[in-house]
Amino acid sequence: MLNSSNQSTFYNILQHVDLTVTSEERVLNGILMWGLQPSELCNWEVVDGMLLNMTPQDLFGERHQSLNVLLPLVRFSLFPLLLLKKMECSNLSMKIPTFHRLVKEAIGFLELGLPSNPKFQHRQSSFKELQYICDGDSNGVLYYVGTSYGKHQWVNPVLAKKISITASNPISRYTDPKVLASRTYQGTSFAGPRIEDGKNCSWWMIDLGLDHQLMCNYYTLRQDGSKSFMRYWNLQGSSDGKNWTNLRVHENDQTLSKPGQFASWAVTGPNALLPFRYFRVALMGPTTDDINPWTLCICFLELYGYFH
Repeated sequence: MLNSSNQSTFYNILQHVDLTVTSEERVLNGILMWGLQPSELCNWEVVDGMLLNMTPQDLFGERHQSLNVLLPLVRFSLFPLLLLKKMECSNLSMKIPTFHRLVKEAIGFLELGLPSNPKFQHRQSSFKELQYICDGDSNGVLYYVGTSYGKHQWVNPVLAKKISITASNPISRYTDPKVLASRTYQGTSFAGPRIEDGKNCSWWMIDLGLDHQLMCNYYTLRQDGSKSFMRYWNLQGSSDGKNWTNLRVHENDQTLSKPGQFASWAVTGPNALLPFRYFRVALMGPTTDDINPWTLCICFLELYGYFH
């Protein structure tokens, strides 16, 4: 049975005056994903295709009635008119009366003009898009923070105390937090093992600071000069630095194969929409090094996405 508090919480988030979004289409996608509860991230067009041979009741189950409550929170009038016209002819519009009514209302506003209403106004947007272009680029979060958020020339953000980076073992000559944010290659850089909950683990953690969050959609690592290559590790996010959410799980990932190699991965799924203050790369299984299998040997880490 649907938990009414679950719907209420989601509703309160969506209608909160301080909600910041990167686009109104993401609000629509979020509502449809909440109703669908998919294992992978999808958008309204994917859901629209599913409705070709299914009813809303079949697709959304007991959550389909909640769409009538949540969909009016989407500010459809902020969509481009051509996109609204496309939505007007969609399966969503034909099979969900509330969706059809809201799209028609938005088209009427854009074509004819209607009295001022909060749902026809832009939400505040305080997230800056920092998009991955290529390995080692200057578009990531750590680089952006190092420029004092785009105001000055770059300075290592760890040295400038804009962010903090910690490791699973104490700081030493070869466990140096500023190295991971540096623009220069370090031949030996590692986080050493420790025991947590009775298990071996190694990790590097980034704290973006009290007033900052990131919805991470890409990240880059660089192997140090060793041949201790990771195969099992997770990229994780956290709001408190204690409880962690997996953003990308790597199982027998053999991408890293050369000393000094860059490698980057996309972060997908619903968790890519969650903003976090803390991020860490956590070794979950032994590396290719038989002598020190729990030593996490990377010398660079960069994050991308929507930064606040």
